[in-house]
Amino acid sequence: MVTALLVSLCLSAPDAGALLARPVELRADRLEVANKELRATYSGHANAVRDGVTLTCDRLEVQLDAHREVKTITASGEVVVVDGDRRATGDTASWDNASGVLVVTGHPTARQGTREVEGEKVTFTTGVDRVEIEKARTRVEATDGGTGGAVAIDADRLVLEQQRNVATWSGHVRVTRGATVLTAPEITAHYDERGEITRVQAKGGVEAAERDRWARGQRADYDVKRGVLVVTGNPEARQGKNRMKGSKVTFLPGTDFVEVENATTVIDVAPKRGGQ
Repeated sequence: MVTALLVSLCLSAPDAGALLARPVELRADRLEVANKELRATYSGHANAVRDGVTLTCDRLEVQLDAHREVKTITASGEVVVVDGDRRATGDTASWDNASGVLVVTGHPTARQGTREVEGEKVTFTTGVDRVEIEKARTRVEATDGGTGGAVAIDADRLVLEQQRNVATWSGHVRVTRGATVLTAPEITAHYDERGEITRVQAKGGVEAAERDRWARGQRADYDVKRGVLVVTGNPEARQGKNRMKGSKVTFLPGTDFVEVENATTVIDVAPKRGGQ
């Protein structure tokens, strides 16, 4: 059996105001050191700990600077990162010691509290309550007893902020619950302590569609618990052959209810035979 190696690198702090490199504790079954290249490779149950953040994987490659302080850490093989209630997994990861920014790639997943998201890249910073996911695919189970079921959200980018119980999706955002689809450039979701989304707010040009009806406007507010969607900002709506404009459009997904305040309605009528 190979005896585990333990190496602690205690780093001196740079001048005040500069980004701080921090002490890193490294542990693995094997260690290879390339002095000329200022590189150390840890393999077999590799582990790195920095300020309460733990990174485990199959292999760690550590790049040192001229002062032999840890500059960057590159991880590969079943990467798992844990920082309090935040957790990320993937095939590879890179960790900048000065900035504390850790990026996980290779089919990564991220979890903060009870929310789990898949994407192409997961980024979080040591000591900062913020997780960023690129090409995020989110699914949140709803337990409100309604017929809509789970809420699925896809977007170019997702930012999770645990302390505020807020998640913000941006770039080609698409929210799906049952037959209801909501699209917008940016959507902010508020959730409760159990991780269930309670309210979704969209802006920047919103469209909501469900079967033969839709609503458009500059803003939308979706109360997930009540299942009530309100569209404002020069809204217009369509249901069957009826097209409506007004100051506010409200409809209940999964029902035939549509309400338009200060409404102007146009009813499409098919022409009769014979040109009448």
